[in-house]
Amino acid sequence: MLFRSLGLARWLVDRSNPLTARVVVNRYWEMLFGTGIVKTVEDFGSQGEWPSHPALLDWLATEFVRRDWNLKAMHRLIVTSATYRQSSRMTYPGDPENRLLARGPRKRLTPYAIRDAALFTSELLNGKIGGPSVKPYMPPGIWKSISNAKYAQDKGEKLYRRGMYT
Repeated sequence: MLFRSLGLARWLVDRSNPLTARVVVNRYWEMLFGTGIVKTVEDFGSQGEWPSHPALLDWLATEFVRRDWNLKAMHRLIVTSATYRQSSRMTYPGDPENRLLARGPRKRLTPYAIRDAALFTSELLNGKIGGPSVKPYMPPGIWKSISNAKYAQDKGEKLYRRGMYT
């Protein structure tokens, strides 16, 4: 079993297999722009949409591999690009989904990323890896419309765990 898994792992990152790098880069693009270069991020195969900018997707994927699959370098490359840094104001009404990349993303970070960045900057971020989910601050009564269950907010350093644990 180990050798089959190792073979699969090697195939996934083989330079002659562009699919993995394209999928990773497309998901990163979606995270930063709200829509992937291939809009159907969850269906990258023949059933999904074609890329809006195939040459850009190919270039980003080859850069990702050339930079040794370094996610931090890929993140920096995208957020320092002219496309990302331009205004998010809509200047071309004929492209409401911004498939032509005429503007920057309207939402640049998720609420979880903003929260984690604020906790990190204030040196409050709890770096513990793994464990059960945590219950962060919530407005009073928010659960009443959803459930009769009582929401018990966590206390102490649990409040400062990364967003992926909430």
